[in-house]
Amino acid sequence: MSYTKKYTFAPLPYTDRGKSIKLEADPKGKTFAYTNGKSVFMRDLENPSIATAYTEHRARATVARYSPSGYYMATGDVNGNIRIWDTINEEHILKSESRPISSEIKDIAWDSESKRLIAVGDGKERFGHAFLFDTLSSVGEIIGHTKAINSVSIRPKRPFCAVTASDDFSVVFFKGVPFKYVKNIRDHTRFVHSVSFSPNGQFFASAGADGKIFLYEGETGDKIDELSTADNSHTGSIFALSWSPDSTQFLTSSADYTAKIWDINSRSVVNTFEINHAAAAVNNQQIGNLWKSDYLITASLSGEFSYLDKNSGKVSRHIDGHSKAITALAVSQDDTLFTGSYDGRVFGWKYGAEGDHTFAEPVEGEGHANQVTALSFKHNELLSVAMDDTVRQASSDFKFSGKIAATGSLPSSIAVSENKISVVATNEVVIAYNDKLEKVGQLDSPGFTPSVADISSDGKTVYVGGQDNKVRVYELNDGAFENTGELSKNLGNITALAVHPKSNLIAVGDSVGKIFIYDTEIKDTKIQSWVYHTSRITTLNWSKCGQFLVSGSIDTNVYVWNLEEPSKKVGIKNAHVDAVNSVRFLNNSSGLSVASVGQDAAVRVWDITL
Repeated sequence: MSYTKKYTFAPLPYTDRGKSIKLEADPKGKTFAYTNGKSVFMRDLENPSIATAYTEHRARATVARYSPSGYYMATGDVNGNIRIWDTINEEHILKSESRPISSEIKDIAWDSESKRLIAVGDGKERFGHAFLFDTLSSVGEIIGHTKAINSVSIRPKRPFCAVTASDDFSVVFFKGVPFKYVKNIRDHTRFVHSVSFSPNGQFFASAGADGKIFLYEGETGDKIDELSTADNSHTGSIFALSWSPDSTQFLTSSADYTAKIWDINSRSVVNTFEINHAAAAVNNQQIGNLWKSDYLITASLSGEFSYLDKNSGKVSRHIDGHSKAITALAVSQDDTLFTGSYDGRVFGWKYGAEGDHTFAEPVEGEGHANQVTALSFKHNELLSVAMDDTVRQASSDFKFSGKIAATGSLPSSIAVSENKISVVATNEVVIAYNDKLEKVGQLDSPGFTPSVADISSDGKTVYVGGQDNKVRVYELNDGAFENTGELSKNLGNITALAVHPKSNLIAVGDSVGKIFIYDTEIKDTKIQSWVYHTSRITTLNWSKCGQFLVSGSIDTNVYVWNLEEPSKKVGIKNAHVDAVNSVRFLNNSSGLSVASVGQDAAVRVWDITL
């Protein structure tokens, strides 16, 4: 057996309140790039469902910039590391790696010849460094600031100049090459978030937390005008500024929930886009943008992208999704994927109907307040449990129904039988509910700490894994849990269970990475050789036919196991950065396909070849 990665459905960018994010389009105008966690995601501008990821950073990535040639990408992280890698090959071969400053990289700029870079950010010895792409040797000195530098831009034609913008309220102008300090520009009265040269090199503009925008002459750094005195100016901090390709206009994004297009000749606002898509008003703050060809995109504090139509002055479409780790996954009969994340958000993805045009749609209504720990989809209904100690029900049309049950303690798993009996394991008790989320039974004071539970398809047998390395078997009769035995060969805490859909078997995963298959009639193991994971098993799922089992682990790997030929397996190494949190077989694909989610907030679909 082998595998191929069919799709990566990328997360939204990682955001912090009060900080801008950097969006970058490739020179050909095909893709745009940004960072989330340790990954750099590159998404198709026309169809953002199509995405690839670069996952080689060892710390949280902060910025990604294409070289003007389009052949290379320079990416930075919170530890001050710069990695330069090729964008052409799927392997993204590393060209060079350096650590120009001692702390977070906030921005990177290439010169128009793809030979020189300036990296800026926070550091102890210096806040920026100019260096050659191939040898990494210095090509100037980035000085003049007393606090972290937030943004940098290099004039895209000779004679080369550079500008930097800082938390010290100043913009510094350099001439090069090598880059030499010329002057400090102190027109802003608060943090300067963005500075950028126009594509023709004639101008550069700066924008900051004071809501002001200044326009300067590109070759001398002399101030031309302040644009933010015009009518309809921003009323909040301005986090991002991007020029139009013809250098006659630029786009700004602000904390006042708007993005605006400014005309250079008239010094006025020609379009204002109001962003009010997020339920929480603060999440409508606009903190990043780009303008590439006819694509104008602004990014909200929630991470959501808004595509702007400059002709109508309206938002043409929104791209939503997760920005925090995805912690739960369920799949409907028609292969709609439901995902829940660390921040309590639940989304549906109509993968079965939309294929490579699959987008995240929020499950609307009264949702969870914090981390979703498990999801289960059965009988056209979605059930979810979360660290707000509740079970919630939603319909297949992406709406919470309002049915809520309190668990009383922290829930870790949920499973549903064919007769609509659901069992929820918490860290204190195990609770059984009917289809109306009415409690029909509870296992109190079990004598161990429950960690996970599953239920047989007929709703009569409940399996409860514990932190004492054992699985207890209970018969559920009129709400009473009657202990009928235990499964006790595992050597670690029980962390995942999967009852076989057709046979008297159950897969049991534990905290040391082992998966045992038990015969539930004789209460003994049938398979003990599935031991290739190196850390805690987070998830198990049987295929509809019952021949294959898929597993995921915090070791970042996914394995597909063959029940009929136990020695055969497929290992998907590094399926997700940091950890795989849930995996599920799809139901209607032409072959064998698996969906997976993890700490990197991405959704991936894998095709398994038998």
